[in-house]
Amino acid sequence: MKISELITAYINQKNDNYSREIGRYWATDIYSIIKGELTPENFFEKKTVDEFGAKCISSGIAMEDFLNKIFKEMEVNYISQPKKEIQIQDFVLVVKPDFQFSDFLVEIKSPNKLHDDIPVWWTYQLECEYRAFYLPVYLWQVYHPFSVKQIVFTPNKNRWNKICKLLTDFHKELKKKYDQKIPSNKTA
Repeated sequence: MKISELITAYINQKNDNYSREIGRYWATDIYSIIKGELTPENFFEKKTVDEFGAKCISSGIAMEDFLNKIFKEMEVNYISQPKKEIQIQDFVLVVKPDFQFSDFLVEIKSPNKLHDDIPVWWTYQLECEYRAFYLPVYLWQVYHPFSVKQIVFTPNKNRWNKICKLLTDFHKELKKKYDQKIPSNKTA
């Protein structure tokens, strides 16, 4: 087996442990819902990550793990992967930034090319992180040789309102489609 096949298999194996639940939505899924890639019809389907995607995900995991090691050994006061839930009507939005420091949050991405501004596909996740913690949010783009490019995220009330409406509508559609019945492939 080639190393790239092993990496892809590993990432997809990790994805197999991930399950979806009506009434519980992840900040990382917002843009997929906006684009129409995640729908009530395919909400419970397992998504397979291709080789390129697996390599990008692996790079991000490796760099995040390395930063975690640095912060621990250098005795930086931080929390790795803090999780908060935002109650919106009768469902929750789950938010999990990469790092929380005393007065700011960090979301790490490992893009193919560095961006000068935050791409729209990341702004929705960052908006959710801001709304969950009410701390300044920074996007850290990590690249080779190991470096970090930081961009400050600016929250936007209109974007937040769009997220809330989108999730409310999505939640209603899911409940209607499944009539409160959860498909048999859902795991706890």
